[in-house]
Formats: sequence, structure tokens, C-alpha cells
Amino acid sequence: MTIEIKKPVTKEKVQQAIELLNKETGKKSLRKHFGKLKRGLDGLTYQKEVRNEWI
Repeated sequence: MTIEIKKPVTKEKVQQAIELLNKETGKKSLRKHFGKLKRGLDGLTYQKEVRNEWI
């Protein structure tokens, strides 16, 4: 990621850019999606079937 700070560069502008970067890259969690798909398939079996399609 690139941060662009317009001249003149001051300590305050650098701190603002760092804070903005921290807000944008906050940790994301996938926990809310676990268990949402109810397909009745075994994950490992499905994965093997899909991979064997390419052979």
C-alpha cells in the first residue's frame, strides 16, 4: 500500500496517514460465515472431486 503525503511534510500529517492506514486495515474475521452453507457434503470428498475434474 502506498501512502501519499502532500508537501510540506509535517509530523501531524504523518500521524494522520498512519491512523488512516490502521483504520482501513483493521482485522477482519470470517467467523460470522462459518456454518452458513448447508450442502450436506463432506468437505474433503468435495475437494477431491473438484481437483480430479482438472486431470
